[in-house]
Amino acid sequence: MAQTYALKRGDTLVRLAKRFYDDATLATRLAEFNGIRDPNLVFVGQRIEVPSRKELTGGPAVVADSREFPTPDGLGQVIETFGDVESHIGNDGTLAPTWEPTALARVALPWPLVLSWNHAQSVSRILCHKRLVTTFTGVFQAIDAAGLRGTVRSYGGCFAFRPKRSGSKLSTHSWGIAIDINPETNPMGSAGDMDPRLVEVFRSFGFKWGGDWPGKGKDPMHFQYCTGY
Repeated sequence: MAQTYALKRGDTLVRLAKRFYDDATLATRLAEFNGIRDPNLVFVGQRIEVPSRKELTGGPAVVADSREFPTPDGLGQVIETFGDVESHIGNDGTLAPTWEPTALARVALPWPLVLSWNHAQSVSRILCHKRLVTTFTGVFQAIDAAGLRGTVRSYGGCFAFRPKRSGSKLSTHSWGIAIDINPETNPMGSAGDMDPRLVEVFRSFGFKWGGDWPGKGKDPMHFQYCTGY
């Protein structure tokens, strides 16, 4: 099961990779999974996520139906593909207004989505990374064409600058490369009730489903366009 670990005196990511995976060479992967750019810059008390080996190592690159580029694997590829959101964070920890015009764009939806936090309102467009406009457009067109509109009961957000709900590293929402669907009945740590047909549509376009994550980190509302992070 996934677990959170607080570094102790003498711990290094190399030693932790050896302890948890019996493979010291996975230290770099462990760093990337936790958004740590330099594996040598860790400190006593720092809390990191220790995922299963399968989740850490990811899998073969998946090419989305849009055929634009493979699903990024690990923090390095996320930055290479979508840009460095951290370079737009100010000294006060807030995101500078330069990120949105640099990286984000709006996607028109084939039907309005009800907001999960206010069912009296809906949206006809979502804000995502500009490199995923074609991909998100294809996802919702495929959902519509398959007669699966009813499986998307509410929309929980796409771009949102914030840390991951189960940790301190930046959420993939901060890049605008993740989307939450039906949050009310798919809370973190639960099995949820996401329709498997909907999951397969997102997978066919290169998304990773949070419902595949083990233990308390399971997040069935969440779909992200990367692995290994």
